[in-house]
Amino acid sequence: MKRYILPLVAGLVSLASCNNHSNTYVIKGTIDPSLAEACEGCDVYLWHGRITDTATVKAGAFQFEGIAEEPEIAKLIVFGPADRSPKPGGQVVLEPGKIKVTVGDVTVAKGTRLNDDLGRLNAKYDNHRSTEYYQELFTAHRNDILGVSPMLVMGRGNKPVFDSLYALAGDYLKNHPDIDTEHERLAQLERTAVGAMFTDFTIEHGNADGSPVSLSDYVGKGKYVLVDFWASWCGPCKEEMPNLKEVYKRFKGDKFEIVGVAVSDKRADTEAILPQLELPWPIIFDAQHVPAEIYGFNAIPHIILFGPDGKIVARELRGEQIGELLSSLL
Repeated sequence: MKRYILPLVAGLVSLASCNNHSNTYVIKGTIDPSLAEACEGCDVYLWHGRITDTATVKAGAFQFEGIAEEPEIAKLIVFGPADRSPKPGGQVVLEPGKIKVTVGDVTVAKGTRLNDDLGRLNAKYDNHRSTEYYQELFTAHRNDILGVSPMLVMGRGNKPVFDSLYALAGDYLKNHPDIDTEHERLAQLERTAVGAMFTDFTIEHGNADGSPVSLSDYVGKGKYVLVDFWASWCGPCKEEMPNLKEVYKRFKGDKFEIVGVAVSDKRADTEAILPQLELPWPIIFDAQHVPAEIYGFNAIPHIILFGPDGKIVARELRGEQIGELLSSLL
């Protein structure tokens, strides 16, 4: 958010409170000389989950000040003053102390323990995020904020690896919301793996006419059912549609059906794009996050083939493999 000039008394109280707080951080940023001219007058946004502060580059420098009750990783996002074009940014650990940041093609933050540790490791690996980089970062920071990213990167989509890292993690990581979410997601992936019976869900106003609809209205009824979880705003989802139409044309009948499920999308947006897409199969509207939470996916399109008995035949299907699989089954 932009800084506003507050009434004098309130401003003095706020400033005194911030300066006396033991968890205060001060970020003094400078722009690398190679980018100084391009970045003069740029807005620098401090982002952690949302934009929390804004500064303007003046004479090649900018500054942020705030309170960090516990360390957080934030992004520095830089936009040009005229054309709003993005410039090199970077990341910084918000933790108590004086933090110096140099923004350039490679952004370096230093001055506090976690920023210094991250900077040393980035320099060691020349900012290359290799497996070895993440392993070393996790080993050194298995009980603080810097351990979150390597744990998610190395364990994403691989429950045995994630579980092995989880066993080594300290309480901080185990209780971190991002780790907890991934832990539950991988458990759901395991529960809904190939060979498992489908898990039903009901969307209260999910039919085109606003009536309730359940996945079980289609799945487990004696047909192979290809369920496409998609959204109107999702480019890759729309790119997959011509292939799905071809599959539908080839296999549609008493042994096969496609069902589209709109997730993380406004119903009005789904309805608005359907005339353009001309999808010939039924759509479940307004499913939001329900299917993702049940089936453990975190990206779309996510396409699952259910067998006539309701068991999961295949997941994460795309492109030609869909037609090839159906040709072997039908």
